[in-house]
Amino acid sequence: MTTSDVKPLQPPKGPPGAESHIFNSMVALLKRAGLEWRGNFRSVGDRIIHFLDYGEGRPVLLLHGGGAGSAVWFRQIEMLSKTRRVIAPDHPVFGLSSQTPYKSPLTDSLVTYLIDLMDDIGLDKVDIVALSMGAQAALALAIERPERVVKMVVIDSAGLGRAFPLIFRLATVPLLGRLVVRPNRWGQDNYFKTMEVVDSEFDDAPAYRQYAYDVTLSDGHAQAMRASLRVITGLGGQKQFFSDAELRSISVPTLAIWGEHDQVFPVEHGYRLARLVPGARLHVIENAAHVPLLDNPDQVNELIAGFLAEA
Repeated sequence: MTTSDVKPLQPPKGPPGAESHIFNSMVALLKRAGLEWRGNFRSVGDRIIHFLDYGEGRPVLLLHGGGAGSAVWFRQIEMLSKTRRVIAPDHPVFGLSSQTPYKSPLTDSLVTYLIDLMDDIGLDKVDIVALSMGAQAALALAIERPERVVKMVVIDSAGLGRAFPLIFRLATVPLLGRLVVRPNRWGQDNYFKTMEVVDSEFDDAPAYRQYAYDVTLSDGHAQAMRASLRVITGLGGQKQFFSDAELRSISVPTLAIWGEHDQVFPVEHGYRLARLVPGARLHVIENAAHVPLLDNPDQVNELIAGFLAEA
């Protein structure tokens, strides 16, 4: 499939829960980067997955983290799609994709989903740029199926230690979970300001915050998110993270980018990755938190473009 097969700005025809408010806020965020919506829905395993698809050339797969959805990459899509084919899926439970919780063990669930998606779209091997939980998926894929990954950029990755925000660990307790994981604009905005970014007043912030909030309103999202969190974490932190041996086994060229002020997965996790993954490089962005592609999109774009262009 090429982007010419996709008619932009058509109402989504996806799974129950693919509400128009998410689509509209996604369109508004993409427009901030001069992009029209170009996406599609595919049946992938037992899920319906929505993905954005732009440009032509060697494919690069953009994997968002455990919040909002694929449009978080709007500034990277704008840059990369000038010379590459860019595919950015909404992972299960997020964006316009099915509200199907992840299964334990998490990395097996993530790898199965990625392989099924790549096979369905017709992607043999790809470069990957990935954030947070998406970066954990990229690392797992590089460990289990290295022949499918050319290079990868991992940004503030999950899966490198037990650390996990207390609010989400508490959400795994049944009664507390119903209070913590529910549509709540104040809670969503507070998490954005205290965890995701250093400067919450950047020009694109209102459009991004609306998009992130609208995703939480999707039918079944809170229930699927609570179920997924119980797979990801417990009161003691992340249930599954990569061993030293697993990280040392990675043969895929790797660039790690980390926000110095990340309170979700501390920068020490990035240093561990750079120490153990053969040949990996780490770039710490000083004025950034958990989502440096929002805090410093130009710097992140420069790092991504430079690394992917290397022979």
